Amino acid sequence: MESAMQEVVMLSERAGVNLSGEDIERFNKILMDINPQGKTSMLQDVEAGRKTEVEMFAGKVIELGRELGVPTPVNQKLFDSIRKIEAQNDSAGAA
Repeated sequence: MESAMQEVVMLSERAGVNLSGEDIERFNKILMDINPQGKTSMLQDVEAGRKTEVEMFAGKVIELGRELGVPTPVNQKLFDSIRKIEAQNDSAGAA
């Protein structure tokens, strides 16, 4: 997760947006206060067999990375993995 966030920070630097490692640190502190039994909306979507927001999040990061010349391999891996799970859910629902 932190590697994916670091890719966003690198994109923001190229785009002239002021994100930094400090933003990642602040987010990590917020995460420490979240109930560990909780589930992200994306996980809830996967479990329910719904389409996720992966295109809106990782897909946009990948698109901006291409436009700005910033490699985004972590977000690409997350995107590909979630899309594969969505395809499996679609296949299971059609069976």
